[in-house]
Amino acid sequence: MIDSLVISNIRQRPTRTLVSVAGVALAVLLIVVNTGLVRGMLNDRARRERGIGAEIQFTRKGSSILSPSSVLSLDVRYADRLRQIEGVSAASPFGRYVQSGNSGIGIEQVDGIDFPSYAAISGLRVTDGRVFASDDEVIIDEFKARQQGLGPGSEIEVFGRKLKVVGVYAPESGARIKMSLEALQRSLSAPDKCSLIMVKCADPARQEEVQRRIDAELPGNIVFLTREVATGFGRSIPGLDGFVKAVLALSTIVSTLVILLAMYTTITERTREIGTLKALGASKRFIVGVIEQEALALSLIGVAVGLSGAYLVGWAIERATTLQLEYHWTWMLVAAMIGLGAGALGALYPAVRAANQDPVKALAYE
Repeated sequence: MIDSLVISNIRQRPTRTLVSVAGVALAVLLIVVNTGLVRGMLNDRARRERGIGAEIQFTRKGSSILSPSSVLSLDVRYADRLRQIEGVSAASPFGRYVQSGNSGIGIEQVDGIDFPSYAAISGLRVTDGRVFASDDEVIIDEFKARQQGLGPGSEIEVFGRKLKVVGVYAPESGARIKMSLEALQRSLSAPDKCSLIMVKCADPARQEEVQRRIDAELPGNIVFLTREVATGFGRSIPGLDGFVKAVLALSTIVSTLVILLAMYTTITERTREIGTLKALGASKRFIVGVIEQEALALSLIGVAVGLSGAYLVGWAIERATTLQLEYHWTWMLVAAMIGLGAGALGALYPAVRAANQDPVKALAYE
C-alpha cells in the first residue's frame, strides 16, 4: 500500500517531482563534476611533470608557478652550478607562464624551454613540423593538437597575441604549449630568469641522496622530487580543500532545502488526504514512512539524473577544453549519499508535521 501511495503521489504532481529531482540532481552534479575536475587536474599535472624525465626540480622560496607575476624569479645560472654537483647528469632551466584558457574555462600554461637540454632530459621530439625558431613561434603536444584540431600553420593566443604553431611534439610533458625560454624572457621582461630548473640524476635510484646534496650545497632554495608534484601542486592552490568542502556543504544545503520546500508544499496540498488516512486508522509512523519513502524515491531519481548529467558535462568540458576530468567511485558514492541523506532530512519536518495533524481539522480543511 505504501508503495502505491508513493508512486501515485509522484505521478500526480509532475511539477513538484521535477523541481525536487532537479534540486537533488544539481547537488550531485556539482559534487561529481567539481571533484572530478580537481582530481583530473592534479593527476594530469603529475603525469605530465613526470613525463619531463627529471627526478628533481629546483626553484626559489616564494616562487609560484601559478602566479604570472612571479614565474621567472630564478637565475638561470643556477643550472651551471647544479651540473657541477655530484650525482647530477643534466640540468635544464625553463620558465612557465599561466594564462586563462582560450575557451574561457580554466587556465592554460605555457613553457619556455631550452630545447636541446630539455629534449635530452625528457626525450621530447617533434613529430610533425619543426622546432620554434623565433619569438612568434610555438610547438604544442599531440593531445592539444588532436583535441583542438591544431597543427603546423595554426595560430594560438599567448600573451594576448597570436603566435604561430610550427610543430607538434611527443611525449606529453609539462605544459601543452612550448616556446623558447629566451622568447618567454623577452615577453615577460625577465632576462636570464626562469621558473624552475629540471635536474636529471645519473642514478635515479639515488635521487633522495642527490636531493639532500643539492639542498646542502645550495641552501635557502626549494628542492623537491618530481614524484611529489601532485601533492605539492594541490597544496600550492590556495583554498583548494576549502573549495571542495564548500561544494559539499552547498550541495547538501541545496538538496535539503529543495526537498523540504517541495514536501512541505505537498503536505499542505494533501491535508484532507492525510486526514482521511488518519481517520481510517493510519498511525503516525505510517504517515511519516509514506512521506519519507516519497522523498527518498525523488532523491534516488535525482541521484541517477545527477550522475548521468555529470558524465555529459564532463564530456562537454573535455571536448571544449584540454581539461581532463577523472571521476572516482568514492566521490560518486559520497554524492549519492548526500543526495539521499539530504532528501530524507528535508522531508523529516513536513513528515512529522503531517503525522501530528488532527484528523478532524484535516478533513475540514479547504
